[in-house]
Amino acid sequence: YEMSAWFALVDGRYEQLIEFAQAGQTLSGASSAGVQLTLQEAKGWSRLGDHKQAEAALSRGAEMLNGMPVPAHPEHHFVFDHTKWMFYASTCYVWLGDDDRAEEHALEVITQHVRPDGSTNAPMRVAQSRINLGIVAARRGDLDQAVSYGHSAFAYERRSLTALTSSSGD
Repeated sequence: YEMSAWFALVDGRYEQLIEFAQAGQTLSGASSAGVQLTLQEAKGWSRLGDHKQAEAALSRGAEMLNGMPVPAHPEHHFVFDHTKWMFYASTCYVWLGDDDRAEEHALEVITQHVRPDGSTNAPMRVAQSRINLGIVAARRGDLDQAVSYGHSAFAYERRSLTALTSSSGD
């Protein structure tokens, strides 16, 4: 279900994304997969502009995550931790037009993942967070800051398709 939800997100099939995510949640229970599917659902609702449903899914994901032990290996792709939740939430808030919350969450992701020397253990999370900050800055009319965030997002070698296309129409 997670992969089907992901493909639906990338393809712009948001109603199907929600269906896949909800179906997967019925099987996953309180687990990293359950959090992932709940936040995928939040992304679908965010893309559809449904603030109430998106916020409800984000809240369910946070509650589920808070009830789980802190992961021993948060760097593992299939493990969910607090900063991954913040990362997903930031993008949802950008899509919903809630710039203050998007900015708050993106800055927290960057704070948690950028080392003092500027390197990171999560290049794609940091890059997308910087794109989110760039979108927020552009909406606020600070084009120099938006460009700066955009340039810094491409400083890392790894890039995802959603990082390059997720803000279309914004």
